[in-house]
Amino acid sequence: MAEEIGSLNPSEIAEAISAVRDQVVEAMEEARERFEIDRRIRENPWLVLGVAAGAGFVLGGGLWPTLRPLVKAAGRAALAPSNLLAIAAALGAMRAVRGEEEATPSDESKASGPVTH
Repeated sequence: MAEEIGSLNPSEIAEAISAVRDQVVEAMEEARERFEIDRRIRENPWLVLGVAAGAGFVLGGGLWPTLRPLVKAAGRAALAPSNLLAIAAALGAMRAVRGEEEATPSDESKASGPVTH
């Protein structure tokens, strides 16, 4: 590849660059027609500006650099041993209550007997 580039004369390089430039311009025009960018900019410039700003924000990293310390702190707090013990105790209490409810017959089954008037 390097030998091929070295063997090209400057006029051939200029022609290749011109051809690439023409292809890029043609692709831009096709995209502009397909997405009707000119019309959208004329009709609603604030929307186009907002979309461009939003895309730049997301591509630039968004809120992650700001939210990262908060997410880390919340994760550490949630996984602290004291919090894990409290969560385990709450789960155990919920299971115990559920077990008691299943062991005792409900009042509805007693009331579903025959009704006499």
